[in-house]
Amino acid sequence: MTHRNEMAPTTRGLAPIDAAVLMKKYIVLLAMINYGNTEQKQFARAKIRELDKTIHLHLNATAFDVAQRNLAFTEEEMDAINQAIV
Repeated sequence: MTHRNEMAPTTRGLAPIDAAVLMKKYIVLLAMINYGNTEQKQFARAKIRELDKTIHLHLNATAFDVAQRNLAFTEEEMDAINQAIV
């Protein structure tokens, strides 16, 4: 049986407000990738790669799952997002 603490979204080394700011930046960059012009898309792809390295050091997978549910992204949208980042 899984312990409750393992299922909770957690941040490591960040205050919750700092984690929220990083997630908001991530969302803005994803919007630029999806809706921006060519220059904006290139900029956002570069910045999101940098942010991706930082954000994954501080947030666990459950935090991303909760964000995905709260933003109501479908699996197809998440796949498109992941492809855009790579």
